[in-house]
Amino acid sequence: MERRFTMGALRRYLVQAPVAPSPAEPDRSGRDQSGRDQSGRDFSERCDLCAVPVADGHRHLVDLSSRELRCACRPCATLFDRAEESGQRYRAVPDRRWHLRGFALDDAAWDGLNIPVQMAFFFHNSTARRAVLLYPSPGGPVESPLARPTWARLEAANPVLGSLAPDVEALLVNRTGDARDHWLVPIDDCYALVGLIRTHWKGLAGGPDVWREIGGFFADLRRRSRSVDAAGGGTHDGNRPEGARR
Repeated sequence: MERRFTMGALRRYLVQAPVAPSPAEPDRSGRDQSGRDQSGRDFSERCDLCAVPVADGHRHLVDLSSRELRCACRPCATLFDRAEESGQRYRAVPDRRWHLRGFALDDAAWDGLNIPVQMAFFFHNSTARRAVLLYPSPGGPVESPLARPTWARLEAANPVLGSLAPDVEALLVNRTGDARDHWLVPIDDCYALVGLIRTHWKGLAGGPDVWREIGGFFADLRRRSRSVDAAGGGTHDGNRPEGARR
C-alpha cells in the first residue's frame, strides 16, 4: 500500500516568487531588511542548530529521529560530516553528484516497480534497515513498496549503489520522454525536485511550465555532476570525493 508523507523541511524547497530587495540601509552585518547582504546573497534563513543566518545554497542535515531536513551553517554541518562522528540524531548531507553511465535498469524491471510516473528516487532508511522507493507527485513525495529482493538485484547489477550513504544520498531515476538517466545525488536534491513539481504543477498533466522546470532541473544536475561507471564500486571519501562540487 502506498503512503503519502510530508517532511517538515520540504517547505525549504518550494520555489517562491522573487522578493524585491528592500531599499532599507544594511545593518551592521551587511544585510538589509530583506535578508540579503551587499553582494545580493540571501540570508533570510537560519541554521536550525545555532540560529546563525545562512545564505541560499547552504548545507543540510537529516534529523534521523523525525526524518526531516535541517538547514545548517558550515561549522554545524562540518560537525556531522562523518557518520561515525555524528551520533544517533543528525547526519550531514554530502554534496557529490554522479551521473551513472551504463546503469542496468531495463523497461521490464522499471515496470515491475508499479509506480504511475517516470521519475523516482531510492535511499537506505537506516531506521527501517531497508531501502525505500519514493516518487514525486503534485501533492508531495509518495512512498511505494520496494521488495528487498528487488533492491538486492538492482545493487548486484550496479555495484556503485553499494557506496550510497544511508539516509543522505539517493539513486534518482529520470525516464520522462526519451530520458533514461540515473544519478547518485544528495537526498535534498530529490526533495528540491519534489518541491518544484508541487509548486509548478497545474491541471491533470502538469502544464508546460512544470515540464520546462523539470527539464531545467535535470540539465542543471548534469552540469554539476561527474560521470561515473555504474558497474564500478565508486568511493565515498566523506563528503568530498574526487570530482565533487566544492
